[in-house]
Amino acid sequence: MLNVHDPEFRAYGRYIGKFPEITYYLKAHSPMPKKEDVNLYVRDDPDFRELAEIKTLHEVVFGLGPIQAGYCNGYNSKLNCLEAHGCPEVNVAGEDLVLLLATRDDICEGEIDSSKVKPFLVKKGEGIVLLPFTLHFSPCAQQEDGFRCAVLLSAGTNEDIPCPKGALWKTNKWLFAHPESKQAKLGAYVGITGENIEVKW
Repeated sequence: MLNVHDPEFRAYGRYIGKFPEITYYLKAHSPMPKKEDVNLYVRDDPDFRELAEIKTLHEVVFGLGPIQAGYCNGYNSKLNCLEAHGCPEVNVAGEDLVLLLATRDDICEGEIDSSKVKPFLVKKGEGIVLLPFTLHFSPCAQQEDGFRCAVLLSAGTNEDIPCPKGALWKTNKWLFAHPESKQAKLGAYVGITGENIEVKW
């Protein structure tokens, strides 16, 4: 398995250091879902935005433009979907986790074969920034008690829109679903072919 220190990761993003304050907040203040719910996504946590490390990332990555700072916690182990945003995304791992990533160039005629997707290990406390339009989705757990992951994005990303059209599923969110996924059953654009990759530990 690749990790975010390998040169291959530079096609998708950059490693930006370790973030002990964010890691502690995730463990102490962000809840885990029930296992049957798989994941919990909180788009914006105002208290989280007050952390000194979040304020530094706000300046360095987003140039002080409006942001939201939340987290995705859970037990996911499958690819299921790939999403893209027209802005960078910062992730900080609260526990070891795996990100399944692809590039916009991997899309061919509106579809992406899952064989193009590469797994990258992010160790506890490590932070990365994904380049705009890098294809990604939920982290995958690397331990039985799940993962916690900080998610920083431009403000408004992932808000509901009145009429999703094609791959545009939410504000600033283009979504490609695997036919086996819950999102496909909810009407998301089915744009992933091949295996629904599963990550095991």
